[in-house]
Amino acid sequence: MWLWMFLGWVYLLAPLACWAGLVRTRVVGAAVLAVLTGLATVLVGLEYEWFFSRAAAEAEAGYPYAAALVILLGALVERRLRGPRPEGQARRREVGASIALTALALVGVAIAGLYSIARFEPFAPNPAELRLPPGLTIERDSGSDGSCGLHACVRDLSIGSTEGLPAAEIARRLRAGLAADGWTAGPRNSLLRPHGWLLDKRVTELYITELPESVTVELAGPDGVDRAARLLVPGP
Repeated sequence: MWLWMFLGWVYLLAPLACWAGLVRTRVVGAAVLAVLTGLATVLVGLEYEWFFSRAAAEAEAGYPYAAALVILLGALVERRLRGPRPEGQARRREVGASIALTALALVGVAIAGLYSIARFEPFAPNPAELRLPPGLTIERDSGSDGSCGLHACVRDLSIGSTEGLPAAEIARRLRAGLAADGWTAGPRNSLLRPHGWLLDKRVTELYITELPESVTVELAGPDGVDRAARLLVPGP
């Protein structure tokens, strides 16, 4: 666990360290540093669920390529302003940065490959995938450390209304809003939507339960094996 966290921070901060060894001017240096920090912040936000994006896999795998492009542009601008670097230690810094960024690019390729395998593993869905219609709100969230079984991770949400609507109306508005947001009917009265975009082929399942005084939503992140089995079983 700690090893993966350490490697994750290395992956995140290595481009900033590379630029710190190459920077030659204050203005260009600050501008490139700001862009690199923004790219890194996006990955941190996705990891800690500050926001949700279906392109999370592409952001993670493409991070070193975007960072390398920003660094290259910054180096070219500085070269135009200051001229070529002198031989010696400065040249070694360029070679070292190039090697580090190449290694990160290979890690990005590995991350893309891992996402092709990830569809066979259960995952914890993000409540931000559930974009609620106006007037509805999440009153309770079981959290990302919810129940994870052999074939799926489940996150339970309690949906309420800021307008004091009855449960039946909350459920009706919720179903209408989800249908408009691209959720499609699945087996066993579920709703389905792609969790990712190009690299991430996982699918999030959603179940709505209407109780006399409340509405609950079960977000499930099934593995590919379990989802295929569900699709083969007709719903009631």
